[in-house]
Amino acid sequence: MDNKVSVIVFSKGRPMQLHAYLESLLKFSDAEADNITVLCCETKGIRYGKVRERFPGVKWQTEQNFENDLKRAVADAGEYIMFGCDDVVFTRKFSLDSAAGYLRANPDVFGFSVRLGENIMPFPENAVCNDGIMEWDWEQSRERHFNYPWELDCTLYRKDDVAGLIGQEEKTIKNPNYLEAIVNEDNKSRLISRKHMAADKAHSSAIVITVNRVQDSYQNGFDDSMLTDIYSLDKQYNDEDNSLDIDKIAELENDQVHVGAEYFILRKADKGYSAQRLRRKKYKNIEKKIKAFTKKCYNYIERRVYRSGGFEKKLSIENTRRTLDILRNNDVSFIRIGGDEISIMQGRSTPAQQYDEKLDRRLREILKINDKKLKVAVPYYYIYPQKNLNPYIEVLSMSIADKRRFLMKHCVKDITYLDSCVTQAYHIYQEYDFEGYYKDAAKLFAGRDITVICGYGIFDKLQNKLLDVCASVEYQYVPVTEAYSEYDEILKKALTIDKSRLICLSAGSTAKPLACDLYKNGYKVWDIGHLLKDYDLYKRKTERTRNEIIRFYMPD
Repeated sequence: MDNKVSVIVFSKGRPMQLHAYLESLLKFSDAEADNITVLCCETKGIRYGKVRERFPGVKWQTEQNFENDLKRAVADAGEYIMFGCDDVVFTRKFSLDSAAGYLRANPDVFGFSVRLGENIMPFPENAVCNDGIMEWDWEQSRERHFNYPWELDCTLYRKDDVAGLIGQEEKTIKNPNYLEAIVNEDNKSRLISRKHMAADKAHSSAIVITVNRVQDSYQNGFDDSMLTDIYSLDKQYNDEDNSLDIDKIAELENDQVHVGAEYFILRKADKGYSAQRLRRKKYKNIEKKIKAFTKKCYNYIERRVYRSGGFEKKLSIENTRRTLDILRNNDVSFIRIGGDEISIMQGRSTPAQQYDEKLDRRLREILKINDKKLKVAVPYYYIYPQKNLNPYIEVLSMSIADKRRFLMKHCVKDITYLDSCVTQAYHIYQEYDFEGYYKDAAKLFAGRDITVICGYGIFDKLQNKLLDVCASVEYQYVPVTEAYSEYDEILKKALTIDKSRLICLSAGSTAKPLACDLYKNGYKVWDIGHLLKDYDLYKRKTERTRNEIIRFYMPD
C-alpha cells in the first residue's frame, strides 16, 4: 500500500476483536502493518500483550490523552486516513490505494466507504455506478448510512479534511464517540463542502459486530448475556488461545452494516491437553456454559417481564405529562436521578463525572427522600414500557436490566416519584404532543425571576430560548465536567442568590446534591437538566438519529 494512506484504529477493552480487525484488514486489503496505528485505551483486567506480539509491525500507542494522541496520529499520517474501531471485521478484498486514487481524481467526493455497497439496504436511489464504483450525493440521500458522511468504522478520508474538522471542534474530544459526534445532522451540510460519497458497487467489504459495549458515553443494543462481555472474551483470547474465525465470518452474507452475535464466530484452538486436564477443562466449560445460559435466560425473561409491564407494581412513578402538571400546579422543588447518577451509584464513572464515593452516598440518600415539598424523579420508561419511544431509546430500554434492578432495590416503594425524563421529552419519545407539552413547559417559567446554575456557555448557542418568557434571568456558572470536585465553592456561591428567585439547575450529577442543599436552605429549586436544549432542538426540528441522541447527552 502507498505510504500516503494511513489507518488509525481505536481499541478499548477488546484485544480479541482488535486481533480480528488487524488480521482481516491485512488479509483482505493492501494495507501494510507499518501504516497502521492502534490507539489503545487500557482497561483494568484486560490484557493487550498477546495481540501486540501477534502484530509487531503495527504502531502501538497507549492512550494518555485521547485528543492529544489523536491529533498526533493524524499529524503523522499520510495524505489519506481510514479510521477504524475494533468491532469491525473485514470480509472481502478491497484496495485502499484504489480508494485513495478515486478521492484524488474526484474532488467532490468526501470519503470512500468500505462498509457500504449494493448489498446494504435500503440502497440510495440517487447512486450512479461506473466502472464498479458507486457514487452518490449524501446530502440528498434519505437512506440510512448513505446520508451520513462522517463515521469511524472504515471510510477513507483526506487528511486535510480530517484535520480541518478536528481543528475547529470547540468541545474536548474525550473518546471516539466524541470524535464521531463532531459532525451531526444539524451541522453536516455546513461543515462538509464535498457532497458526494463513494464505495465499491458490488458489495460492502466490512461489517460491525455489535456484541459488547466499552464506552460509557452511551449504550447500544449489545448482547448482555455475558457470553461476549469483555472480560469473558479476554479469557477466551489470552487464556484459551481462541480468536474470531474471520474466514467463516466472511462467508456469511449481510445486508446491514451492523450485525449481531450470530456473526461472532470463534475458532476452537487445539492445545494438545493431557487427558486429566481435558476432563477438568470439560467440567469447567460446562460450569461456565451453565452460568452463561442461566444469565442469558434471565436477561431474556427480564425483557419479557419489562415489555409486559411486570415491573410496574414495583415502583410508583408519575409519567411525563403528569410530572409536568405537578410542577405547574404545586409549590414544589424537584431533583432528577437519571442513568448517569445510577452509574455513579453502581461505582462507575460517566462522561461528565468521575466516580466519587461521597457523591455516591449523597445520591443514594436522595433516592429515599420523602418530602411533600421536594420531589425526586427517576426515569419512567425504565420501569413502565412505552410504545411511543424513539427507536434508539427503545433499544436502550431493553439493555438496562442492571439499572432497573438498582432502582427497584434502592428506591422506596411507598414514595411516588416524578419522571426525570420530563426535561427531554423530544429525545425520549418518537411521537408525542410536543407542541402542547412545550407550551405548558413555558408556563412553568412565565413571569418568574430565575437564576440558572449551569456549565460554562452551554446555552450560548441556543436559537430558541424557553426562558424568554421569564421576568428576569441570571446565570451562575460551574465546570461542564468534574463539577463535583468544586462542590463546596459552588454551594457557597449559590447561597448568595436571593431566595425570592427560582433556581434552575443544569449541572449534571452535581445538580442533585446541590438541589437538596439549596432546598434545605429555603430555596425553591428545579433540576431542569436538558430541558432548554431539548426545547431548542425541537423548535429546530432536529432529526433524532442515533448519533444526534448520543451527541445530545454528551457534556456540552
